[in-house]
Amino acid sequence: MLWFLFLVGFCAAYKPVVFIHGFNGTSEDGDLIKDIIQKMHPGTLYYTANAFNRTDTVKPLWEEVAIVKPQLVKYMKAHPDGINLICYSQGGLVCRGLLSTIPDHNVDTLIAVSSPMAGMYGGFKGLPGFVKRNAYRLLYSKMGQRIFLGNYWKDPHHLDLYEKFSDFLAPLNNDSISPHITEFKRNFLRIKRMVLIGGPDDGLICPWQSSLFGFYDENEIVQDMKKQRYFIEDSFGLRTMSEQKRLFWYNIKGIVHKQWVRNPDVIKSVFMKWLN
Repeated sequence: MLWFLFLVGFCAAYKPVVFIHGFNGTSEDGDLIKDIIQKMHPGTLYYTANAFNRTDTVKPLWEEVAIVKPQLVKYMKAHPDGINLICYSQGGLVCRGLLSTIPDHNVDTLIAVSSPMAGMYGGFKGLPGFVKRNAYRLLYSKMGQRIFLGNYWKDPHHLDLYEKFSDFLAPLNNDSISPHITEFKRNFLRIKRMVLIGGPDDGLICPWQSSLFGFYDENEIVQDMKKQRYFIEDSFGLRTMSEQKRLFWYNIKGIVHKQWVRNPDVIKSVFMKWLN
């Protein structure tokens, strides 16, 4: 009987959770998530990627990926049965870079929380229209790609320059020719499930549908994920994941950007559902 109970307890154990924060954040941004996990799923191991904080988040995203990768790989090796990953805001793009370049990763569920997966054009409360319209002049240059925002700024009126200069988002989404796209796609598809979370009251991610892989067309009308070229052509595996029913998304109203990881109702009703 004791052996049976041990086996039941072992089989019922939840996979470890790793939290990766966003721009100008710290590991403490996940404290409420940690508290709720430990109350609802007692015994679950919880880690944070505390290798980069605040000033590190202004670095080019491939540099952020390089900083976090050794720590994440260490967690993966310590838990060969798999881990769950919660990535918030800009951290969601860092996670995409990580999971596209770690060939033997064992992520079971990736939860991307209000992350500009399809890029940004605008956002930042109070940003003047003139600045938004002309940001491409700086960001679409070699110097501009040394600025974190340049790595995922996607101006729908200057896609030729985006494709030419973007050295992070464009290669990941196969918007530009990349010798690594086959590797990126193979590694991306190792994720067993991906959960995308965003909402119309976010106030920072612009358009907010970027959190769900939607984006502006040339007329600044938002087209949803399934109308994007990278979905139609299955450029990096998003359509495959959808067709295999491994892709899930939430459109949640009433949550501003900073509250996604601080709202207990969202954490309990959405995040926890996917932590197996």
